[in-house]
Amino acid sequence: MSGTQDIWQEMPKQIASCIDRIGSGEFYPLFFQMMKNLAHIDQYMVFEFSPTSDYVTCRLAHNIESPDLGLQLASLYLEGAYLDDPMLKELKESVLSQTDAAPCRLLEKRGLPPVYRRRFFNVPNFDTKFSFVVLDRDSQHLFYVNFYNKKEDGFTDEKLDSLKQMSPLIGSLLLKHFRDERKHRGAIRSLLASGLSEREAQICNMMLGGHTAKSIGNSLELSESTVITYKKRAFSKLKINRKSELVRFV
Repeated sequence: MSGTQDIWQEMPKQIASCIDRIGSGEFYPLFFQMMKNLAHIDQYMVFEFSPTSDYVTCRLAHNIESPDLGLQLASLYLEGAYLDDPMLKELKESVLSQTDAAPCRLLEKRGLPPVYRRRFFNVPNFDTKFSFVVLDRDSQHLFYVNFYNKKEDGFTDEKLDSLKQMSPLIGSLLLKHFRDERKHRGAIRSLLASGLSEREAQICNMMLGGHTAKSIGNSLELSESTVITYKKRAFSKLKINRKSELVRFV
């Protein structure tokens, strides 16, 4: 019991530290330390969905033991695996219909489709994940938060209760950080952080400034067709189709 009391005594300080560093590169180490006191988490994943899901991106992919594996799993998920995620559909319906004020669920790997289970649970050796969603009321974008756990560590009932109680606060912290992070790092950094090459990010940034494919080509000494190819690649990576969606993204 004393261990639980110690955790909750430290929590206000850790929350205050996270709030103080929102939008900066110092936020995540403090956030991970706070979460470590709540439960043992082996991987963090947060995905952002537009209202129609025509825009999907990863806002956080952090595997404790293997950062590269975390990025690989996030890429696989964005390539279309999210369409097979049963938890995502359930939580989206719950929050959009407002049947659950703070929907959160625990998912065990048994019962999942074989390919999905192998990719996202067997390969990284995960057994369960705790998930919840946060709705940005301004943009109507949905943020899908996932905490993965290995079987030997396990989410105990006590840890699950702590995560459920804290999920509204965790969601608010992450949402505020994502907003400020995007605002502070500017268009180019935002585009680069989303997986675009330097040339792709440069061309998208010039589009935001009102340039056409022809004027971009003249400025960068590229053919118009080459500029259009870079644009198509960038839009494909960002899961968008129009300039208006690029403006909204940045």
